[in-house]
Amino acid sequence: MKTRIKAVLPVLVILVVSLAAEFLLSNFVYFAYVAGTDAQRNYTPEDFAENEISEFDSSFALSGLDLPIDSVSFTVKTSDPSQKDGYAVAGFYIADENSTKTAALAKREKIAVGPQERTVTVYLSSYGNASYLDVTFEDFKTELTVSDLIINPVYKFGFNFLRFSLIFALIAFAYALKRGGFVRKALGSMDFGGAASISAAVCVAASCVMMILCFTEGRELYIPYPLEGGVEGYQPYIQQFDAFMKGQLHLDIQPSDGLLALENPYNPGERSGVAFLFDRAFFNGKYFSYFGIAPILTFYLPFYLVSGCVPGDSIVTGFFSVITAVFLPLAVVEWAKLRGKNRPWLAAVCGIGAYFAAMVPFVQRGRAAFYYIASIAGMAFVSAFLFFIIKAFGCEKKTVKIIYAVLAGTSFSLAFLSRINIIIPLALVTAAGIAIYAIKCFKDKKIPDFATEMAALGLPVAAAVAFSLWYNYARFGSPLQFGTDYQLTVADASKYELFSGGIIPSLYHYFIQPFVTTEYFPYIGINLLRFGGYGRSMYVDSSFGIFALPFSLSLFLSPVLFKSDKISKHGKILLAVSLAALPLTAFADFCLGGVIFRYTSDIMLFAAFLSAVILLEFCALMRKKYGEGFAHTARKCITALVAVTAVISAAASLSLNGNLAAYSPDVYMAIKDFFVFWS
Repeated sequence: MKTRIKAVLPVLVILVVSLAAEFLLSNFVYFAYVAGTDAQRNYTPEDFAENEISEFDSSFALSGLDLPIDSVSFTVKTSDPSQKDGYAVAGFYIADENSTKTAALAKREKIAVGPQERTVTVYLSSYGNASYLDVTFEDFKTELTVSDLIINPVYKFGFNFLRFSLIFALIAFAYALKRGGFVRKALGSMDFGGAASISAAVCVAASCVMMILCFTEGRELYIPYPLEGGVEGYQPYIQQFDAFMKGQLHLDIQPSDGLLALENPYNPGERSGVAFLFDRAFFNGKYFSYFGIAPILTFYLPFYLVSGCVPGDSIVTGFFSVITAVFLPLAVVEWAKLRGKNRPWLAAVCGIGAYFAAMVPFVQRGRAAFYYIASIAGMAFVSAFLFFIIKAFGCEKKTVKIIYAVLAGTSFSLAFLSRINIIIPLALVTAAGIAIYAIKCFKDKKIPDFATEMAALGLPVAAAVAFSLWYNYARFGSPLQFGTDYQLTVADASKYELFSGGIIPSLYHYFIQPFVTTEYFPYIGINLLRFGGYGRSMYVDSSFGIFALPFSLSLFLSPVLFKSDKISKHGKILLAVSLAALPLTAFADFCLGGVIFRYTSDIMLFAAFLSAVILLEFCALMRKKYGEGFAHTARKCITALVAVTAVISAAASLSLNGNLAAYSPDVYMAIKDFFVFWS
């Protein structure tokens, strides 16, 4: 009996502590604002019935109150029932005994608004009796109707079961760690297969959560084909799919007579007042899509063959995000396994860190999804290449090595056919690796093996390059013209070229530019930061640099690896090429494109993988040099680094500012209420 009580007692204690913690969190506002006040409850101003909020009259005020205020509630909806759900900001200004002449801002809250009524309750603090209350609305896109205003509504105690479950799980996990029970044993007995499974599962879960979040935006999940209505109303990948289904390369859209009559249609000034399709290539009187066709070949077409429909944007970005979430952590774990110097659970942690440092869910949520389909597909195939090339390098069986090499070459080809710029770092490092491997094979007199392996790796790449050259020539009359010079975009893209003035700005925007803090949950976001003196007209939009993610700061540990005699000369060469490839790619992207986070994604994933590799190598060196105790501390620091990176990445991925697609305001409010217990 005593044994049973002893076994059950910790669970009961954890349960009670979790219940108490959740009760305090759910009702924090009661203890912070309501408890102990003698304010009149449920006070309804007699002169307030209903207020219309518009651009010209965006506030309402109550005067002559003479009572303390600890909370205000009202219902709000859009005046036009056809309006979609959105957001508004409500600012609450109070004049009380300590601010008799001017109303002081008490709080500003982001709220959800839509055609259905929503009740908003905001907790405030007036310092003494309030004589005046002003509620001002900002950042709303349609007229609002406010009614049912109550000052100091009767407080209703709450309880969030989901948060309680999370608190219970976290406390139980911490208890298990401290007692050294199954958790420590599981970590100690974990092999690399288990590490791969855990890291991939965590990352796939994150991608699936973001995919579900994107579903709430209201995008179509699938589109019947043949397309309903005009082809011009769809995004470029669907237009190109439609063109292929009709046996042609150009989009099945007739340009306007005004566009056809222009002498230089690529000059935005000449296109003023002329109807045209934005961000399509226009050549020889026809529209083309300049986006890579790998997503069409690998997902749009199979999806259509299975379902008879074309996938919606959220399905496409979600699919490639999941592929990235599988292969990127697997590549990190496979590297650790190949090197054999680190514990499997550290490899799993670094794999998860690489995923969040690559900002995969953030890219997945980009606005105007067709731009980000190219990026997320490229990230997926780059991740697959990294995994397969490491597997090929570490494999002893020739047949299996050849299979992995073919898969690596195919993945590289599909990345190339998704977005060319994303393979620049990969191409430079792979070329250096092949050169080193070739020298080694020549010295070891294994030239036939080298030739076979390079054929397996190179033939898919050669086929993709040959196809691309033909595809370019068939569309634009030149094998090296990908259509970017013929874009109908914000500037004449044919004028873009590499220029020395882009070196410093590219380093800032792609590496250093920080996230910004915001007033509202999740309190982090990105912004548009433009400097003068770029040397020419530049496309600049909201973005951030890779060093805004703490995990990527691990790149600064590379000097330790260069100085170590435990790292081979060939390893140091590959590391140097990898590090140099990042600013070179950033420079090319800045000069030929500009600034926006989808361009930064060309280096984010490779930088994240490289950061994981450097951390693993660094930890192994520290254990070798200073012993297991120091290495254990280093592993704890790495785990904390990954946790902080994951929080920052997740918060940024939930943000509302910047070039991100919207998601359901109700979902936003639910997530906010889950975390922001103090508001």
